[in-house]
Amino acid sequence: MELLYGKPVAEKILAETKRRIGESGIRPGLAVILVGNDRPSHLYVGIKEREAMKAGILFEKKIFPEDVSEEVVISALQSLNSRKDIHGIIVQLPLPEGLDADRIIDTISPEKDTDGFHRETLKRFLSGEKEACPVFPRAIVELLHAAGEALPGKKGLVIANSKLLGEAIAEALRGEGVESRYLLSSEDEQTIRRELADADVVVSALGKGRSLTCDMLRQGAIVIDGGVGYENGKVVGDVDKESVSGKIGFLTPVPGGVGPVTVATLLARVTEAALK
Repeated sequence: MELLYGKPVAEKILAETKRRIGESGIRPGLAVILVGNDRPSHLYVGIKEREAMKAGILFEKKIFPEDVSEEVVISALQSLNSRKDIHGIIVQLPLPEGLDADRIIDTISPEKDTDGFHRETLKRFLSGEKEACPVFPRAIVELLHAAGEALPGKKGLVIANSKLLGEAIAEALRGEGVESRYLLSSEDEQTIRRELADADVVVSALGKGRSLTCDMLRQGAIVIDGGVGYENGKVVGDVDKESVSGKIGFLTPVPGGVGPVTVATLLARVTEAALK
């Protein structure tokens, strides 16, 4: 089994982003809305801030307490929508209970929807506009390219917790010639096992630590582990790495796989928006 580390892929994307910024003389601006005290969310935003500053991107974060009202968050987003120095806006998920994530995300101007999960952005992508691909699926495709395997004709399976995420990733795979479908985590285990056994390319975004084991995966499969779980205080992925090491062909580690590429892709997208 070969591990697909995200760092080399991310470094190439970040170097190109930095080059484009330097040549253009334009400084892209990214704003992040962060609500509550979720420790991983604060960690992820810190990583985005560090990489943005290294690339020469203006980074602004607005932090709100757990009990903030939905209207206050929406008002902040509307203000960011009107600013010419901000080219991309993201809302760090998950949001605390009581806040309508869909309503809040749909407040972002589609032109500044950096993550790509605004209703209008997703509609464009699922209608065939590849440039509208959300950041997370786009990062997955970058990692698949890094594997160096021919993708057209392969069978793909996406397992996710949300229909929108599952369909977006499956569509990104189809764009690479991979015959793909998605299953929700709520699907019965027998169906998931049957589909996994037939998949050449597997993308898991469940957040259930070590839930995918050797007996569930096809020999030589390419597995993109996009899940983040916790076990004894440590970050683990959806895939039981030790169990599958002698069977599958490629695996993205957690941490160090999809995460760095997602951040790099996010910053590349902000830069693209600024240069339009």
